[in-house]
Amino acid sequence: MKFSITIMFLIFSFITFGQNSKSPKNINQAIRKLDKSLTIETKEKLTKISSDSLLIFYKNSKSEFDIMEEWFYKWTQMSTTRDASLGKYYKNKGLEIPNDMIEVVLKTYQNKLKGNKVNHDEILKTFLIRQQKNNKENEIRYLTDSLGGFYIPKDLDDAINSLNKIYSDSVKLKITKLTEEDYVSGNYRFGIGLWMRNNWQLWGGSRLSKFFQNNRISHPESMSVVILESYYRYLKNEDIRFEEQIKEYVEWEEKSKKDKIELEKKEFKEKQETFAELKVGDILEFNYKYGFSSQSQEDKWMDDICLAKGILIEKDEQNLEIKVKVIESCDRKGILIYNNDNVQIYDNDTKEWTEPKRRIVKYLKKGKSAWFTLDKWDLE
Repeated sequence: MKFSITIMFLIFSFITFGQNSKSPKNINQAIRKLDKSLTIETKEKLTKISSDSLLIFYKNSKSEFDIMEEWFYKWTQMSTTRDASLGKYYKNKGLEIPNDMIEVVLKTYQNKLKGNKVNHDEILKTFLIRQQKNNKENEIRYLTDSLGGFYIPKDLDDAINSLNKIYSDSVKLKITKLTEEDYVSGNYRFGIGLWMRNNWQLWGGSRLSKFFQNNRISHPESMSVVILESYYRYLKNEDIRFEEQIKEYVEWEEKSKKDKIELEKKEFKEKQETFAELKVGDILEFNYKYGFSSQSQEDKWMDDICLAKGILIEKDEQNLEIKVKVIESCDRKGILIYNNDNVQIYDNDTKEWTEPKRRIVKYLKKGKSAWFTLDKWDLE
């Protein structure tokens, strides 16, 4: 199976997915979207499976979850989609990993379906604690043989041996009856592919990810594809052809860079078109990119009863920026327009990224105006 077919399909599915899947901006909107869109049969299945198995439920229910996968990737992958408001919402709360964001949403939604008390903040807290623990492991993560309680293979051969211990003999037999393409395409995004990326720290960094990077394979999903292709060939007693896999990846990487440049050109053109559509006097809705002025403001926004609004009063054609006057904010402080809590500064002397020494928070009160980039506001 070729990288170019599988991985590029994934990337372009982020870009071209339908307009009706606009990202929810918080957990309440995400739950309402799922509740409205999923079938009764899917909801019933969700109530019956273990909460620890929610992410791999896709493996047994692929056709039902195809559309749901697209939603979650579009909603959370800030590096690949422009409309990833749910990902930004969780990042503001301190959660960095998209797969963790997805699992928080699924566990919260499952509790709702079961009729349990939905405590999203408690569910989120467990993931934040786990993330803090993982952060402490960062200094040794590229050397240690264990992260987060999971053994980390040292190279491709070790990864194949580890997979061989995970799969039962009956599952191995089923795999050998599949084609390589069916096995890999059916498992690299979710299922065992997702499990490897999470528990072998292919996203966060580990000695296994370093092995692949040293062999010019840098994308975690590509790493999982190589492992699955190699394992399939191992089971079939075929030559793994690792050098051939590397060559395919490098070719795909070069093509993806060119595609990225084209995409950036396209996005800039769309930005220009959006800017041209905006007119002085338009009423806009604020995106809360930097968080909220108060807990009360966030609670109202979560329930769709506090939508901060502004009026466009001036346009900067050269920099594609807009000047907006706040006309509704739902808080006496106004709206939060800058917060350096999640900002890091590069120190040229130490060659390290560090947090700012002083916290800077800026608000804009009702009746006041300021210049903004286009992504801070939406047309009402």
